[in-house]
Amino acid sequence: MQTRSFIVKAAQGLHARPCANLAATARNFESSITMSFQGKDYDASNPIALMSASVSCNDEIIFRISGNDECEAADAIQNVVENEL
Repeated sequence: MQTRSFIVKAAQGLHARPCANLAATARNFESSITMSFQGKDYDASNPIALMSASVSCNDEIIFRISGNDECEAADAIQNVVENEL
């Protein structure tokens, strides 16, 4: 299992476009990918679930990735977060 933690830097927080991009990225992998925020888990392949978390600027989000391609998936998620949030 891979775990990656990030602080959201975008002033808008986790809004529609990054949620859609995160979900699209997550769907490219076989691994199970969840985002945790404030003690709740959200399916990272579902953009509506990600938006429902109401993540704001300076909030910490944690991704847990488990599966055969978890290293590649974790790197891809990190790339989206670091370049869009």
